[in-house]
Amino acid sequence: MSAALDARTFPRNHRDGRSRASSGPRCSTSVPRASSSSRSARDEVFTFEQTTHSDDIFAAAACRSIAFASSGAYADRSDFARRAKVAMKTEAESESLMKKLRLLGACEVGYESVVTSLIVARREIGQNGEIPMWFDARSLDPRCMSSREGFVMSIVAGSLDLNVGERLPAEELAGALSPGKRAYLSNVSVLPPVRRRGIAFGMINRALDVARDEFGVETVYVHAEASNSRAIALYEKIGFEMETREPDGVIVTHGRPPRVLFRRGTRTS
Repeated sequence: MSAALDARTFPRNHRDGRSRASSGPRCSTSVPRASSSSRSARDEVFTFEQTTHSDDIFAAAACRSIAFASSGAYADRSDFARRAKVAMKTEAESESLMKKLRLLGACEVGYESVVTSLIVARREIGQNGEIPMWFDARSLDPRCMSSREGFVMSIVAGSLDLNVGERLPAEELAGALSPGKRAYLSNVSVLPPVRRRGIAFGMINRALDVARDEFGVETVYVHAEASNSRAIALYEKIGFEMETREPDGVIVTHGRPPRVLFRRGTRTS
């Protein structure tokens, strides 16, 4: 069973004629949903892809903007304030992603020695515009839609960045105990209506495969706030181990909670 969504609501040029950076994904894997107690979750299929397509990039930027606005300082703001924040953040994040992926000529400041790949989680929409019944059409932001091939559309439900380099720009914690080439995950985000369906798990596993097979990376790192128990539980479930932790004093010196750095080998099962 699916809820209907008229495909004409999201025509091919629904992003005001934005230019396309690529004709399609660089690589993809269609993976059945991870186990869940919900039947609708088990029946769903999400595709976890590495992509440079402009529609995907914009949808990923919107996805993470919405995800981050649903928590933190903007969680208790008015709907108008959140929408304004999402709109502003989406445009800025889209441009930043294009620069990180070297698609605008200029490189994002600080990423000159970092190679970034974008991983997205998508769920295709039916030919008649159907969306999953568990996804409330009223809450679906059209900016999270991608139409790479004609009217074959999909919901970009999650995204993350895989950054290959010695350290992640703007992060003080850097890996120090791993031999060989390393990479960092960042901006791991999932749309609120589809959380706890294994999407982050699937994206991270896809990123580990790309890091190992395409870039020869031996160790992948990820940061998390020390108080973010859900993120920490997810990373530990996937096999990440804590390498180091910032002191509590960063609350005073940096005005933010302390962060933890986790690592995992790409060849660890």
